[in-house]
Amino acid sequence: MFAAPAPGDPVSDAKAKVAAAQKVADDAAARYEDAQVRLANLSEEIARLQQQIDGGEEQSAALRVIVDRRAVTAYKQTGSGVEFFTTADDPIDAARREKLLDEAAASDNAAVSRLARVQDDLDERRSDLEARRSDQQSSLDRFRAETGRLEADLVAAQKAQAAAEEEARRADGRDNAASPPPPPSSASAGGLICPVRGLITFVDSWHAPRPGGRLHQGVDLMAPRGTPNVAVVSGTVTMKSDSVSGNGVYLQGDDGANYYYFHLDSYEGGARRVSQGDVIGYTGNTGDASGGAAHTHFEIHPGGGAPVNPYPTARAVC
Repeated sequence: MFAAPAPGDPVSDAKAKVAAAQKVADDAAARYEDAQVRLANLSEEIARLQQQIDGGEEQSAALRVIVDRRAVTAYKQTGSGVEFFTTADDPIDAARREKLLDEAAASDNAAVSRLARVQDDLDERRSDLEARRSDQQSSLDRFRAETGRLEADLVAAQKAQAAAEEEARRADGRDNAASPPPPPSSASAGGLICPVRGLITFVDSWHAPRPGGRLHQGVDLMAPRGTPNVAVVSGTVTMKSDSVSGNGVYLQGDDGANYYYFHLDSYEGGARRVSQGDVIGYTGNTGDASGGAAHTHFEIHPGGGAPVNPYPTARAVC
């Protein structure tokens, strides 16, 4: 008789589920960032094409004045129909262009040819603009879908982690009550701790394109809405809200660096002195992150100066 297979270790099984859920969330975060970059690049292309079209339309209007003047002259000299130049969107067609050019003065001749080229160029750019706008809408739809998937995957990973922690407590013979958060660790990254207390996922998005031609100046720590944010070092915090950062916390660290937390859903307390690990706010998507997945945009400014890529630090402590 064969022996029944031994039951699996509940704690190990729970940890495996957490790892699998984390991997799903990490993949979703990568797709989400790709979607953000795609949208930002399309927005820049659309703005550039629109600017080129506006400039081309100004050229076309100026050239049309010259061509219309030439049309009046040609009408007086040959009896040609001036309405040909004033009623059609493109006053030139292949059949009559050669005759008109023969009659025009040299300067007007150049203007007529230039107008034809400008009109052709405008038609091409308008077609490109329409295609880019269609791409933008498709990308926006994908971005919204990725937002929903990322948020769902983060919640699933969070539940898996909670279940794993409960299994560990049971294995240790403890009760099922929620354990208090562990004390802050400062074993790496210059004594810093992770800015977000809980399950997160993130990618290196330093200097990635953002709408308006901006470059990303931080790292987006993706977490379920309401996840606590904590002081990475002891120092002084102030709060400020605007249309870009949303609810922001500015931590002037005792180590001489400044740390920024943006897009928070809400604050914990107000401007004050804080110790490392104190809760200062909760993850959200306020400011220009509205409509996207909840996350904390985190920046590091050594010595209070220009920002540096915070991804290596976040990877070391989170």
